Order: sequence, then structure tokens, then C-alpha cells
Amino acid sequence: MKTVAEDGRFPGVDLRVGRSRIGVGVEIGRGSVIVADELVLGDGARVGAGCDLRSAHLELAAAAQVAERGRLLVADRLRVGAGSRLDTDASVVCRSLDVGAGSYIGQRWQVGAGATMEEHSTVTVGDNCQIAPDVVFNATEPVVIGSGVGISAHVAVFTHGYHSGHAVRDGHAAAFAGVVVRDGVWLGFRATLLPGVEVGEGTVVAATATVTRSLPPGVLAAGVPATVRRALTPQPLDDTGRRRAVDALVESWLRRLAFKGLDVRRAGPVWEVSDGSGGAWRVRSAGSAGRCEVTVGSGRGEAVFVFAEPLAVQGELDVLGHDLRDFCRRATWMFPYRTNSTGVVPERFARLLG
Repeated sequence: MKTVAEDGRFPGVDLRVGRSRIGVGVEIGRGSVIVADELVLGDGARVGAGCDLRSAHLELAAAAQVAERGRLLVADRLRVGAGSRLDTDASVVCRSLDVGAGSYIGQRWQVGAGATMEEHSTVTVGDNCQIAPDVVFNATEPVVIGSGVGISAHVAVFTHGYHSGHAVRDGHAAAFAGVVVRDGVWLGFRATLLPGVEVGEGTVVAATATVTRSLPPGVLAAGVPATVRRALTPQPLDDTGRRRAVDALVESWLRRLAFKGLDVRRAGPVWEVSDGSGGAWRVRSAGSAGRCEVTVGSGRGEAVFVFAEPLAVQGELDVLGHDLRDFCRRATWMFPYRTNSTGVVPERFARLLG
């Protein structure tokens, strides 16, 4: 294995790789260490300062991010999909990790809490997942998270359980089995999943529930142990309901912009937004039968949010466009884009951080 840091592209970085393919616009923060037999960094990939990433095959796809102080020790294959972000202080030890495209994993994600340097220690996270801070995966056995999954803060997923004081030879049991969470599941605050369970597609697990047995698709489960309380029977919005929901969303967002310190004024069918330092935008909401659109425009162009199915963003997002996309995400309108979006920092906070 050779060191390739001497090319000067990444000063202050300890880069020890065999083969490498590094795209344009890649950023690696100072004090980071990357060790790999094969390193693939797509265009616009970013590694924050003070990271330590080690894997035989290490791949960050286009615009993927590992934020500051990430510690990822993944023996065979570490892959983060396009536009996905692992936020600050991730701590991962496992045999393989594969995160799909467009997913966000919050601060202090921990994969470990047990013997995760083992044969079956594999973790898969699908596309467009949202994982809150302080989530723990004990991945001695495989953990499989589907696409479009929401995981709230302080959720714990266990794949093994035993206690040396309760020995098998004395008639006690030890559990070693993987966990599967299907597409579209929502795991509430401090929910716990125990070894061997599968949570069916679209199911909601209530806050603080403990899942000891597998759950079917499309239900609400709660309690300790978690039991099915009712079937979920959502009714999609019709055109009128969708238009009202989009109008309410935009009004709430504009109020949030005013709180953040931007100047927001109504000018006929549009809103004019300025930030006091030269940034100026026009926001327009329009719609017809089955189609709602919100346009965010500045001197550099326009971005159009299409609220019809499938949700789509047309054009390039600038700072205000990213703020709207982030606001939509928190209201469950998940617009695809090649990178994760963050909101404008409120002025009352920004002045203290400057």
C-alpha cells in the first residue's frame, strides 16, 4: 500500500491507498486519514476534517459526504451512495456497509456495541432514508434497512443478546439473528428492535416500543412488547387537498424565512425575499388540476418544485432553494436531488457563530 498524499491535492491528509479514482471537486478535510486498497471518490464527494476511514474498498459516490470526525472501520466494502450524508461523529465498525442514494444519517450514528468484526456483520441502508441522531445498530448479524425508512432519535437495533450470568448450559437462551426493516417504515423515538425481527413495509412503530416479534406490513404497533394496535389506512390527497396542503406549506416556509432574518414581502402573485446582503429572490406558487408548482427564482435562474407525483425539482438549487427543500423534507415532501439540503441558519444564531 502506498501513500499518495504527495500530489498536493489534499494537504494535511494521510492518504494510504493502492488504487484510486478521484473525481473533480472532491474535498478532504485536514487531519483526516483514509486507508484503502481501492478508493473511489465521485465528483463533489466530501470528507470532513478529522475523519478516519478504512476499508478494503472505500467508495463515496458523487456528492456523498462523511462529515467531521467520522470513524469508519469497514473491513471489506464501505459505500455511501450519491448525495447521501453521514453527519458528524459517526462511529462504525462492521464487515461491510452500503448506504443508498439520497439518505441522511444523523450525528453520532453508532454501528458496533458488540462483536462487529465478525463474518455476518453487514449493514445495508436503502435510498432516501432519514435517520436521526444517536441511533445504535448492534450489527453482529446483518441489519437491513429498506428505502424511504424514517428512524427517530435514540432508536436501538440489536442482533444479538445474551448475558454470561445466564448460561445456555443452565437452560437460558442466547439470541443471534439479523434484523430487517422494510421500505417505508417509521421507527419512533427510543424504539428498540430485538434479534430476528422483521418490520413489514409501511409499518409505524410507536415511541419507546420494544419489538420482540416480527410485525406485518401497514400497521401501527406500540407497547412493550410491541403489539399491533390497528391497521393503517391512509387516503391520498385529491387535487384540491394537495393544492391546499402546498399553499399551507409555502405560507409556513415564508414565515420561517422571516424568523430567520430575511425580508419577505408580498407583491401581487409573488413574494419577494431578500437577505440584506445582496441576495434577492422571487417565490411564486401556481397550480392546475393535478399539478402544483412552486418556483424560487433569483438573478442566477429559477428552480421549480413540482408537487405532482413523482415529486421533482427542475433546475439548480441555490441557498434559498435548498432551504425550501429542507423545509419540505421535514414536512414529509421528499424531493429528490443529487445532494442533501440544509436550511439557512437564522440570523440570531448566525451572528453568534460568525
